[in-house]
Amino acid sequence: MSVAPVTQLWEIDGNVHSLEGYGFGSRYPVATLSLRGRAMESSDIEALDALLLETVLETGCGGEENREPDDPFCATIQWIVGAVYRLQKTADLPVYERGGLLEQDGERARIFIPVVAGGGKAVLELLKNILELIDCRLDGKPPHKTLKRLALVVAEIRKSVQKGSNVRFFVQAAFDMGMPFRELPSRLVQYGQGMRGRWMHSSFSEETSLISARTARNKMHATAILRRAGIPVPEHKMADTEGRAERIAEQFGYPVVIKPADLDGGVGVSAGLQNRGELVRAFNQARRASRSILVEKHVEGRDYRITVFRGEVVSAVERVPGGVTGDGRHTVRELLERLNAEPLRGAGRNAQLKQVAWDNEAIALLEEAGLEANSVPVEGRFVRLRRTANLATGGTPVRVLDRMHPDNRRLAVRAARILRLDIAGIDLLMPDIGRSWREAGGVVCEVNAQPSLGGQTVGGTLYAPILRALVPAGGRIPVVLVLGADASVSIVRAVETALLEKGITVGCRDADGVRIGGDAVRDGYVEPLDAGEMFVIDNSVEAIVLAVDDDSVLFTGLPFARFDMLVLAGTKLGASERSGGNAGEDSMREVLRLVLPACDGRVAPLEGAEAAVDGCHGLTPGVCEAPVSRPQAIENIVSKVGEMLAADENAASASVT
Repeated sequence: MSVAPVTQLWEIDGNVHSLEGYGFGSRYPVATLSLRGRAMESSDIEALDALLLETVLETGCGGEENREPDDPFCATIQWIVGAVYRLQKTADLPVYERGGLLEQDGERARIFIPVVAGGGKAVLELLKNILELIDCRLDGKPPHKTLKRLALVVAEIRKSVQKGSNVRFFVQAAFDMGMPFRELPSRLVQYGQGMRGRWMHSSFSEETSLISARTARNKMHATAILRRAGIPVPEHKMADTEGRAERIAEQFGYPVVIKPADLDGGVGVSAGLQNRGELVRAFNQARRASRSILVEKHVEGRDYRITVFRGEVVSAVERVPGGVTGDGRHTVRELLERLNAEPLRGAGRNAQLKQVAWDNEAIALLEEAGLEANSVPVEGRFVRLRRTANLATGGTPVRVLDRMHPDNRRLAVRAARILRLDIAGIDLLMPDIGRSWREAGGVVCEVNAQPSLGGQTVGGTLYAPILRALVPAGGRIPVVLVLGADASVSIVRAVETALLEKGITVGCRDADGVRIGGDAVRDGYVEPLDAGEMFVIDNSVEAIVLAVDDDSVLFTGLPFARFDMLVLAGTKLGASERSGGNAGEDSMREVLRLVLPACDGRVAPLEGAEAAVDGCHGLTPGVCEAPVSRPQAIENIVSKVGEMLAADENAASASVT
């Protein structure tokens, strides 16, 4: 993508290049570009931090630490990449690392910025507005128009981001664990590689049955099945008109519940409806979300969300409805203002807890309780301001797993098992989770096949354990990169033969083509990025041996963010079509700068090729070994792959609890 020359104090110098794959040690695809401009003073940086926090950034996306005060230009660059990162977080993009400085020459710097798939254009817009904001500061111009444009860019990015918290929390858990992850079409995310790769769609896993998910989403059908299985469920009937809803409510007797029959997440749900007027309002509200409406007999009790995974209760929380607790001194309205001011509460999508709105529902519930906004509740009295305990409307989750009666555990597990769900959110209504439903009563009011695992579990503690259980051995398979045009084909062929003899399904790429388990997938030249992605997505592949024999990775990036072994098979690389058939003398050095930070295992040069890596040892977190002969290198690769697979097979299977 070409960027037009600009005349402001800060500018993008030259072209912006987006890698489809990985590079420079980033766990994401990256955009690389050069910036040119004048350094800011620390006071300028502090002022811009405060301005962004006041106008654009959400709570929790504050200033950066660990700047380099001795070098104002580097500190400015660090602030720029940090500001882009914080804006990505505010826009709900699942990016959990900052960009970095690749090289500096006076007041010109080359940087890289991590981006999500297809997000390069949006990140560039964020960067351009940040640079303009710096210009406003250094030139003494008002920043209001720039801040407004920046806020609009963030809002537009948010519209394109997958809704719900599960994806970003699963990605963050994978990132923190060092587990490979990659976004796929249809909003799928693959966690892990090859035979250890697992697909997820939010909290749907590969193990989730389509039949089960569809059945659970239809509340009428799911309840009928659960009732037939002997699970206690509330009475309900379908209502296609207001009149039908009124007749059902009269038959059941007030209070009743109105809810869409085909939606999850508490959308359109109104509980505890006491009369016809409330019923009609709730019915019309639900009809705006769905044409399929249920009228349900109200069941008195506390609202509990039980999360079941693979036949085991892994979380249980009570969902306390939005409301305030009296202290004998403050009015209801004052108590609500204090509640909404709590640090964990906010209006944004990233807020762990939502604010409770002061609206007609809150006023109506106050009237039912004989109170008004200026009433002062006695100390300890809970004043309910929401009919449902939904977290999206200000409910508060409270952990109760340790108090859960064994009968209630078995009830939740059985409900998930009856609907054949591997992951399920079971909603129970009962007087007390610590007492058996057989004694105190209770019902399964809903089963969610794609439950939110964040706020429901108080802090999103389930994401990492679930990934550990679903994705074997941290998701990585042995990956070896053979770099150089001179001997890569012979090395890859020899390693492939040895691994196949050991019964290992290996994905191999060299100048002759792409093979999996010895069978040809593509003949002839295939770029390393494309070949590697064929291996990563194929769940039969146990190991990867990838020859990089030309400079194409400079334009595409690598197909994986980390790999285990780099064999330097020569000092030169061929010229790819992307470079116009003319590989520069420095192409090997440039490729090493891109790939070495991704090697966290061993760097092994062949004898005679060690000169290529001179001066680059500091770029890799891996161990740089002494040069070896070609036969020894082949033996080392085969041994390394075998050792890694054997160690992973001996590892104990993960448990969520």
